[in-house]
Amino acid sequence: MHGIHPPVLAERGLADAIRVVALDCPLDVEVAADLPGRLDPPVESAAYFAVRELLTNAAKHSGASNVRVDVHHADELLRIHVHDDGHGGADPAGGTGLLGIRRRLGTFDGVLDVHSPVGGPTTLTLEIPCVLSSRRTSTSSEPG
Repeated sequence: MHGIHPPVLAERGLADAIRVVALDCPLDVEVAADLPGRLDPPVESAAYFAVRELLTNAAKHSGASNVRVDVHHADELLRIHVHDDGHGGADPAGGTGLLGIRRRLGTFDGVLDVHSPVGGPTTLTLEIPCVLSSRRTSTSSEPG
């Protein structure tokens, strides 16, 4: 499924696509996003699949009940923080998920920073250098 560009991502952009993933997550996920335009489709796709993987990992491994996802773009940098209230201990060396995200982001000179002390909480930060286009992202709250 990683090769398929989800329709919500193509039609509504990264913020709304992450909100849809959050709704399907068994954890309580809050999404805050400030993206006044659209990213290039490959960057949006990489960020989307990275966040989806991080939410899946949180649900499976963290023991968390709450997750907050902050998505912002400033100074030609997309920055996404995924913070959960779980028991911590996430380690990129301990499996393929976080390493895969690092590889995916590395394609765009992006990085994944992992701060997850044993006992928690966990904060994962994705950064991808990129520019926003002027095409607007539609949201469910905008008039059609």
